[in-house]
Amino acid sequence: MIKLLFNTSNKILLSFCILSLSVLVLITVADVFGRYLLGIPLSGTSEITEIILGILIYIGLPYISKKEEHISVSLLSNYLSNNLKIIHKILVNFIVTLLLLVIARQLYLHGIDLKSYQEVTTFLEIPKAPIAFAMALLTVLASFNTVLNMLSYIFEKRSITTDKQSI
Repeated sequence: MIKLLFNTSNKILLSFCILSLSVLVLITVADVFGRYLLGIPLSGTSEITEIILGILIYIGLPYISKKEEHISVSLLSNYLSNNLKIIHKILVNFIVTLLLLVIARQLYLHGIDLKSYQEVTTFLEIPKAPIAFAMALLTVLASFNTVLNMLSYIFEKRSITTDKQSI
């Protein structure tokens, strides 16, 4: 049930990722078209672009952490036996979970600060606190995905795939 919930949420987040990229492209095209052909640039384009790019990174974080498709450097892990590789994956997912929870906590605290100061963007006056809270929530979701990865290695004896390209 939990896996189904997280898989569904990952698909929804992937859809939001596609939507965000599409909006980003449309805004950029409209700004360039208006600026160079009509002489009327789109107001607040840089702020909207910054917000979308920031959110886009955190929208992709849970999806990437679940699929374990992040960039990794394999110096010694290629020489480990399968049992040691599984222990290595469990340990790495545990460390990543802790780091993601620390990042989520810091984003949440930053969001509280932004809310207390009623911080807004310069030109469009978009409140910054909800953006920080959304990033914190998406980071927590990513940490839950790494916990699910750990549990799948422990209890389901998830296999170690070697089809990923390593550096």
